Amino acid sequence: MSNIDLAYLPIVGRGLQINIICALHDIKVNLLMTKPMGEDFDKNTEAPFGTIPWLKDHSNGIELNDSLAIVQYLTNKYQGVLTPTSTENAALSAMYWSWAQDYYSFVLSPFHDIITGHNETFWRNLRLTDTLAEGGKELGVSNLTKLHHKRLQYLENHINKKNLGPFVTGEQCSYADIFIYTCVRTVQHTGGFEILREACEGDAFKDYPSILKICDEVEKLPKIIEAVGSKFKDCPI
Repeated sequence: MSNIDLAYLPIVGRGLQINIICALHDIKVNLLMTKPMGEDFDKNTEAPFGTIPWLKDHSNGIELNDSLAIVQYLTNKYQGVLTPTSTENAALSAMYWSWAQDYYSFVLSPFHDIITGHNETFWRNLRLTDTLAEGGKELGVSNLTKLHHKRLQYLENHINKKNLGPFVTGEQCSYADIFIYTCVRTVQHTGGFEILREACEGDAFKDYPSILKICDEVEKLPKIIEAVGSKFKDCPI
């Protein structure tokens, strides 16, 4: 069994998709909790770019400090159910993963700031979507809720137009499906995202059945439920 170190935080974030990939591809993960929520790793001094997730593969010593680089490395280095089957499939997987990355970066991540109360400029690294700059929490939630619906509607329309299924790239699940799944279930089930559920009158995905169907298909994969465990219930965001 392959063996990697993965530095992250006790939240769903971008880390759970990597843990799921590792479970599906039989990769052992040594999870390091980074400061300020753990003492195993200091992202500010040990990660090349001061961010997480950070990965080290003990088989060859490679260190990676970028989410897409990590998921592409793992699915190609350690062949398994999420490994792209062709050049075309690889390109589509990266494209749909990038949709999820944008949704996470510009909707979920700014919500993290609102939920946790971190509104200092330095902490938030002058986000492009500086939702609290003017108008405070109420306006921030309103603007992000609108963006939530706009980004989801693009994907929902695309799935329907292209008749995609059961996964976004066809018959085989991709790492993009895994990221979409973790984003959706985070909003549906974590305690902190009650704020977005309330803004959507209790159901943030009621108008996006095709996206939900893909998430349901992901959960049918062997090892998914085991890998996820109770994280969506237990993690704050």
